[in-house]
Amino acid sequence: MKKNFWKIIVIVLMSIILISCGKKAKNDVIKIVFLPNESNESLKKSREEFAAAIQKATGKKVEIVTTTDYNIALESIISGKAQIAYIGAETYLSANERSKDVQAVLTNSGESGTLKDALYYSFIAVRGEDADKYKTDGNYDLKKINGKVMAFVTNTSTSGFVIPAKAIVKEFGLKDTDEVLQEGKVFSKVIFGSSHPGTQVTLFKGDADVATFAIPKAFTIYELIGGEENKVGATYKVKQGAIAPFGDYAGKSFTVIKSIAVPNGPIVFNVKTLSKEDQEKIKKGLLSKEVTDNPYIFSPKTSKVRGLFLKENPNTGFVEANTEWYKQIKNGE
Repeated sequence: MKKNFWKIIVIVLMSIILISCGKKAKNDVIKIVFLPNESNESLKKSREEFAAAIQKATGKKVEIVTTTDYNIALESIISGKAQIAYIGAETYLSANERSKDVQAVLTNSGESGTLKDALYYSFIAVRGEDADKYKTDGNYDLKKINGKVMAFVTNTSTSGFVIPAKAIVKEFGLKDTDEVLQEGKVFSKVIFGSSHPGTQVTLFKGDADVATFAIPKAFTIYELIGGEENKVGATYKVKQGAIAPFGDYAGKSFTVIKSIAVPNGPIVFNVKTLSKEDQEKIKKGLLSKEVTDNPYIFSPKTSKVRGLFLKENPNTGFVEANTEWYKQIKNGE
């Protein structure tokens, strides 16, 4: 009896030790999940430098998780399997509604170095050579996309579906964005490119007549050959020597027939699985000059390397953001 008692005590103590070690191991590893657009091979060094900055700030091992599916990335940060993610604005608001553990912390600033112009653009675009077919009385007319084959990124992408789909709902008097996806309602066929580059390629290949996507403020892929940057009528041509998957489409172009300003996506934390101490250390590290001046994270316009973000001027870097700011932008305040 006495022997069994001590045996039970030993088992209980070993279990406590193992659980404690497991928790310690879990807390000593920080996982960062990236959306498909930031998971491609051309940004490998950028992801590594971003992870290195977090490792330096915390002293902990950092693992990079790349994805080919938006939903996988979203579920990873909501569940806490990943502690940090870089996601789109609408995707973030959706994640935050599902779990208050997912909180926006930082975003990349605009040229002012503040949230005031922390924006990028969602395009509804057509092939450059077909652009005139989408005009009425000399002006681009969104109604001309009726009956065409449409390519979206995924149905959870902020700038590759949610934002442009809302514009289409308004233009065609639909009930909701679900109707946008119903073949025969507006479009003869709806396809998904799975990533922003993939969706652009569907347009160049001729698999789609119209596509919605965002392009990075990067000099390595496109050159503006007509119109005003980010405005309706802007025409962009793929440069010679462009990175994959664009290299095979050098000289191909697209024209913007609808342009919508979108708030820059946030760096988010799962505040349940990332300690407050690590949250503060990471925030401080990412706001540092060392990160701001790292060309693999913020690429100057003249840089030969591609970073996660474009450093438009010395003011560009991370700035603090929160849920309220994203909600205000969404509500047009």
